Amino acid sequence: MARTLFDTIDRKIFALEELHELDRELRFVPASADRATTLTAEQIETYNRDGCLLPLPAFDAGEIAGIRRHVDGLLDGVMAAGGDSLSVVDPHVQSRRMYDLMFQPRLVGYVRDLIGNDIVCWGLHCFCKLPHDDKQVAWHQDAYYWPFEKSRTVTIWLALDDADTDNGCMQYVAGSHLHGGIEHRVTREEEKNALRFTVDGVDAHGRIVDVALNAGQVSVHSDMLLHGSGPNPSDRRRCGLTMRYADANVRNLADWHKHAVMICGEDRHGHWADPPRPEAD
Repeated sequence: MARTLFDTIDRKIFALEELHELDRELRFVPASADRATTLTAEQIETYNRDGCLLPLPAFDAGEIAGIRRHVDGLLDGVMAAGGDSLSVVDPHVQSRRMYDLMFQPRLVGYVRDLIGNDIVCWGLHCFCKLPHDDKQVAWHQDAYYWPFEKSRTVTIWLALDDADTDNGCMQYVAGSHLHGGIEHRVTREEEKNALRFTVDGVDAHGRIVDVALNAGQVSVHSDMLLHGSGPNPSDRRRCGLTMRYADANVRNLADWHKHAVMICGEDRHGHWADPPRPEAD
């Protein structure tokens, strides 16, 4: 299983080479408070204005401890197979527990309020910064990396460990999701960036906000939001699990549909593979 999880990241990285050739609509679509059932009208307003919501409750201490143990096992297997702490990608394909996690009612409720009733979860990715890890995730917009015809994805960022400024928590630029597609440049080796591209001069796009979360809490952000995170100079690990939920009516322009699971509503155009629930962990 670990080897398969490690191989999956290569499939997604190689797809980036053709991004500049794709015809994509990169813009933010505001959520409507009229249909909200889980979030409040004030939270919807905050999301539309800032591009991010936090902290939101998700799992209690016992629940997140169990999820953390499971992810720790996946990380151990992937790293033993030659990967690193960022190499757990799409574990739901073979892990029943990760598959079921995507359907957690509170998480789905947050997503439904923001993008509607037809929802697909097309990917999970574990972002784990080990103690004294000097890698950073440089400033970027998620939609810049993703081969979809429209930017209609929201990310649930689940804190498996406490995340704060000391151990390299995520940061975002409030309101930057309203600026459309922002120019990215190829990152330089000395920047020690976990990603291939970055954005300069982010201060011009808005106010920088820290995403401090306790284990078991989540943040939710738009795929158009500028965000990133610095190194982890502390003695503590900082591990988070991202879950990417999209409007199922958006068309995929590469092969990222293969591991996408329908969460609720309909796939009216047959865009997504919707693989079955794994039989075991």
